[in-house]
Amino acid sequence: MTFKHICASSALGLSLLSSALITVQAQTAAVVQPSPAGGSEVAKWQGHWLYASEQQGLLLTDKGTLKTAVPGQFEYLAVHNNIALTYDTQVDQVQGIKLDINNMQRLPLLPKRSFQVEWLCLQPRLADGNLYAWIGDEAGRAEQWLLTSNEQWQPQLVRTMSVVMGALKCRVDSDEQLYVIDQGQGLWRYAAAPHSPDESELVTSLPGNELTGLAMVADQPVMLDESGQLYSAQGQDLASPFTQGLALESLYIAGNQTQAYSDEDGSFYLGQFDQTQLQGSHQAESPSKDIIKEIPTAVESAIADRAGDTMDDPAIWVHPTAPEKSLILGTNKRWGLLSFNMQGEQVQALGVGRVNNVDIRQGVNLGGKLRDIAVASNRDRNSLSLFELNAEGKLTQLAEQATPLTDIYGLCLYQPQADELYAFVNNKAGEVSQMALRWQGNQLTATEVRRLTVPSQPEGCVADDKQQRLFLGEENRGIWLFDLAGDTSASHPQINGEMIIQAGGPLVADIEGVALYQTDDQDYLVVSSQGNDSYLLYQSQAPYDYVGRFRIGVNAAKGFDGSAETDGLDVTTKAVGSGRWAQGMMVVQDGRNRMPDQNQNFKWVPWSEISQALELK
Repeated sequence: MTFKHICASSALGLSLLSSALITVQAQTAAVVQPSPAGGSEVAKWQGHWLYASEQQGLLLTDKGTLKTAVPGQFEYLAVHNNIALTYDTQVDQVQGIKLDINNMQRLPLLPKRSFQVEWLCLQPRLADGNLYAWIGDEAGRAEQWLLTSNEQWQPQLVRTMSVVMGALKCRVDSDEQLYVIDQGQGLWRYAAAPHSPDESELVTSLPGNELTGLAMVADQPVMLDESGQLYSAQGQDLASPFTQGLALESLYIAGNQTQAYSDEDGSFYLGQFDQTQLQGSHQAESPSKDIIKEIPTAVESAIADRAGDTMDDPAIWVHPTAPEKSLILGTNKRWGLLSFNMQGEQVQALGVGRVNNVDIRQGVNLGGKLRDIAVASNRDRNSLSLFELNAEGKLTQLAEQATPLTDIYGLCLYQPQADELYAFVNNKAGEVSQMALRWQGNQLTATEVRRLTVPSQPEGCVADDKQQRLFLGEENRGIWLFDLAGDTSASHPQINGEMIIQAGGPLVADIEGVALYQTDDQDYLVVSSQGNDSYLLYQSQAPYDYVGRFRIGVNAAKGFDGSAETDGLDVTTKAVGSGRWAQGMMVVQDGRNRMPDQNQNFKWVPWSEISQALELK
């Protein structure tokens, strides 16, 4: 037997060996006796073989006999620890089963789907300790479900996704990659983490194949075709444990044993598989074992009023006397500024235009009065949208102010003195204008006092009021530091910045939201690493050491997903409530809102939980 197919490599650099493979001889597989009637798939659990049967239910081998563990009409089977997942063909719903040798228990069915489930697989996640599942059909429809959290069965739809037409089987590896086979093109890979984008990649091209089975061996996909031939993920022929011509499907490999089901004679076949065969095949990079810690979403805001990339940047307003009444401001970059209470409910909406970034300073002495001021960058008119907040956080719009920039983008505020307020507003060309905000007559006016530049597009920025510094994120390159101390009275004096943190390693571009968490004991720069859906902490003093990173993840008890593809974020050290909220909080924009798929929103978590997860001092 020689190489049957020519493989097309994936973007991960998978490639075939150019030389011909050594001829291998198919072995003779034994028919499993007794073999279940009407079987479909098989798995191994605690030394027992489990079988799904459309006639007999869930069957279990015990001391050479085959016993009915759960009566029913089951098709497809996946097992992890003490959970089995199958499909009840009598009611057309996915069925979970709690495995216990003395007390097998049917778990509540998943809700009836709008499609007939034709394949399924399980996905245990080390990052959050939850168990997920993928289900789908041959028409390319797929769904990801959260099944268990804290070992409690509580099925919740995470997201829907399109996969290849003709999808037949699926498996998930430890690096959270979903593999799917079809008979038209070959082996496909999809990002399987709940926060991941819906992206596809053809790993190995096997056009016109007869693939019917897929298993994971040492974290590598192994494929089976109808004739009984096995293939590696790169399409290389492996020694087959099966007799040819049995019309086999539903491959399962456990140690050196493998089973497959013959649709031709209704029998399962048992054979031997030598895993060392995979050691010589060209492999993808080893899965990453650097698991990013996840902190469950504590609160999520009401969703945007429309689909697409809508929400962008949040800012935190702290109530002066009742911290639990604090508010989150957030930009809806299609049309205006929103505010939400600490329960995530929308409180106010002002249709002021396409505002992109927003920032707040409280207690600024302007016009002989302490005022809370919010400013947003307005892309409709390249202007500053100005707002004043009263003692309860109600927003009142002030007169809009022009800027000297075109195509404006990001913004942050700077208050070096009690009676001084500036806005830094930037554009896509890398220009940054420092605008002085002064109370004149009965309004807040804006005048440029200085111009800064970086080589390419910035957005997120934060000013350190106490030490008079500006941190500015250049999206594709890193974070700049500008020393703001000095006279700004001359005509637009230039100051040069210093690149203090470069993209790379844990910081994956785009670099988006930037904020400061500063107390007497802690002084951190918080950055949104959009490229891998995480948040990084750095020391905000030289040499700006990396401290740690985390993600905001699923909260199954509340039915909240985590956050992903974050644009803007904000943090505060002030209490926004009691208990876990006493150390402040962090709020982020969620670019992929799921559980289920919905329009974008904002997510927030207590700082105390960030501190605990990263073991901050």
